[in-house]
Parts: sequence; C-alpha cells; structure tokens
Amino acid sequence: MPFVLVRVDDRLIHGQVTVAWGISLSPECMVLVNDEVCCCDWRCALYADGDSMGVPVSVVTCEGFAEGLKAGEWDDVRAFVIVGSPHDLLTLIRGGLEVPEANVGGMHYAEGKRELLPYVFVDDAEVTAMEEIMAAGTKLTARDVPQAQPQDLAVLLRALGEK
Repeated sequence: MPFVLVRVDDRLIHGQVTVAWGISLSPECMVLVNDEVCCCDWRCALYADGDSMGVPVSVVTCEGFAEGLKAGEWDDVRAFVIVGSPHDLLTLIRGGLEVPEANVGGMHYAEGKRELLPYVFVDDAEVTAMEEIMAAGTKLTARDVPQAQPQDLAVLLRALGEK
C-alpha cells in the first residue's frame, strides 16, 4: 500500500499537518479515520470539504477504512492516513492494515496523562494500545514536524515505566 504516512494526532487535520507534513510528503489524498468525526455530520463535512493541501480528504470510520483497504480503495494513490488515537491505529492494524512504521505527532495533555514529550502525553490505556501496536510489528516514532528528529516510542515508554 502506498501510504506516505500513517499519523496519530488528536487534533486530526490542522495547520501543522497540512503545511509541514503536506509539503514534505506531497500526498495525493488524505484519509481521516475517526469514528467520532463520522458520527457528526458537520464535522465530517468540515474535514471532507476543507482545502487540505489541495488534495481530496476522505473521512471514514475504522470499519469503513478496513472495508476500503480490502477493496483496494487506496492501492493506486499516495495517501496520508490520520487517526486520532493509538486505539484507532490498533483497530486498523487488527482490521488488516500493515504499518511498518507510524508517526505519533500530537497527543495533548489531559487529566491523568503523563508526558513523554512536550507534544505527546499518554494515559495507561494509550500505553497499552501502543505496546500492542509495537508487538504487532509496527515501529512507533514521535515527531511533530518533518524537520524534527524522530523519537523511538519504545524507548520513551520503557523510560516512563521505570519512573
């Protein structure tokens, strides 16, 4: 599959994604995979109708993505896939998405979360999901913008567990 990047970002599509990553990756389309957005007509329309790097945006559920994947919907296009959480990414992997490496670009602070990096905060359930993702063979790296040095999340999670 020609996915140019699979990214976890709780803000979904925003300036950093469209400008920094869009210029760096030059995708032909974006696929926003998020059940919550798909359940809200105005949010779905906002993302799907927005001018995101001048490329079309598909907004699909996790189940819809798995179905599209099996049907070869993105086989012939350079797609940039964005999910809102490690849980969503794990669902996609369980649904058949092969992801050698995924980017964690933004998981922001909320009550009960611990800091891994200034732009990556995790709770216990997210740590568990990330561990399952890595056990499935996906390397997770944190990088907010393309110019930043990738940070190996396996190393960061180990250090978190040692605290």
